[in-house]
Amino acid sequence: MTKYTTFAQKARIGILTDLHYTHPSLIVEKGKALEDYLNRDRKLLLESDAILRQTVKQLLQENVDIVFIPGDLTKDGEKVSHHGVAQLLHPLRRQGIKVLVIPGNHDINNPDAVSFHGDVTHREATVSADDFEMIYADYGYGDAVSRDAHSLSYVSEPVEGFRVLCIDSNKYDENRFISNGDKTDFCVTHGAIRSGTMAWIRNEMRVAKILDKQIVAMMHHNVVEHFTHQGLFAVPYMVDNFTEVQKRFLEYGINVLFTGHFHSSDIARVEDSFGNYLYEIETASLVTYPCPYRIVEVAGRKLDIETKYIEEIDYPLSHGKNFQIHARQTIEHGINAMLTGFVSEYRHRFVDYLPVWTRSFITIPDARTLTNLLMSNLSAQIVDLMLAHYSGNEELSEDAAGRKESLLAGLDNFIRALTRASAGKFAYIVEGFIQRMAVIKKAKEAVTGIWDNKAVHRHEKGLTYSLEAVNDLRMTIELNPVKETQITEYTHFSFSLFGG
Repeated sequence: MTKYTTFAQKARIGILTDLHYTHPSLIVEKGKALEDYLNRDRKLLLESDAILRQTVKQLLQENVDIVFIPGDLTKDGEKVSHHGVAQLLHPLRRQGIKVLVIPGNHDINNPDAVSFHGDVTHREATVSADDFEMIYADYGYGDAVSRDAHSLSYVSEPVEGFRVLCIDSNKYDENRFISNGDKTDFCVTHGAIRSGTMAWIRNEMRVAKILDKQIVAMMHHNVVEHFTHQGLFAVPYMVDNFTEVQKRFLEYGINVLFTGHFHSSDIARVEDSFGNYLYEIETASLVTYPCPYRIVEVAGRKLDIETKYIEEIDYPLSHGKNFQIHARQTIEHGINAMLTGFVSEYRHRFVDYLPVWTRSFITIPDARTLTNLLMSNLSAQIVDLMLAHYSGNEELSEDAAGRKESLLAGLDNFIRALTRASAGKFAYIVEGFIQRMAVIKKAKEAVTGIWDNKAVHRHEKGLTYSLEAVNDLRMTIELNPVKETQITEYTHFSFSLFGG
């Protein structure tokens, strides 16, 4: 026998994420320090204040009931930026809109919290977990139905019968500070769910089912891969042990998870052998082209998802430029700068990917030569790919198939040029071995998966990854009815009874 949840009345939700809000007071004097920071980034940090103001204005016009913000509210966890976010969100609260936030990897205990003073930066106060909870008391924490004792996770019921599981997946306790005696300043990008938090999630899902509450979840990091081999090539964007987390979420009955972090708009699905499924709705950053937000209409068991964009802001753009054109040009420059930085940072590790027997006679080119090889063979194609992935529905882009083949050919050309520059007369032999390496084959599968907007159909550890592309920008999802077999036992007072 199947027991059905009494689904909530209608609700209208706004989804925005990765605000990376940079309080204007942090830009004391523009100069080399700020230029260097912006050159290795892909975000519209200087415009972040105007973008957030415009987004709040549009959300008020959208007549939303609830707003979800799954992390990275600030540039680098500056206390002044957090207070700025809380202040700019206040008009939503004033209209009776329930705003729910959760931290991202940039938001807490961050050694990169700085202000810019010409050629130098000055350290700024960051926030602790307790500070974060206090600053956002009016944005989920103050009226939470339940709080996790192990993290900043909580449950909210913004509309009668509709609960939101807000999961803290960050590792801010592992951040390092030179001022604390560490060798380097370091902010951890990776995410994880603590065992105690997982036990709490399990208990809260049982509570929601027993009380006939409809429930969705949000967190910062990805749980479901959004392209083939994301868990290999984009490890910091996935939660640790993501396949195990998927299994737990499916077992506990989580159907819909809203995330951010990767700065792309994509919807992915995973299903287990029992027919339980999990949709992950990833929303792109508000300060990265094309600067989207989502509107979700909840009606009974159905969630209707629509994607909208910030088209204009109150900010002086050069030559009266259109905002979307400005945003696109900014990210094109930013990705190229990131590629250049990637070579400088990881050149010494290139040899690790070569066959062992070749390492005695191969000399990896210097950083400048290697950068030139990468940029001449792959730069335009990688920028093209990332812009398409950030936007969503890659397969519907003009000449997507041709652009995919161009990138695959560019990868082959880069490998050929690299071996000629490093292996001399053995270049042809080494190139053949490199092309047959598993990592290269997987890289090509990843590229193909992104441009086709679908994962390679596969069964892995009891999970099935969906083959077909879905509409990343507009889609209707139906929540699964709760099965009575999923409600096994519940102790309201002893969360520790349920193991992680």
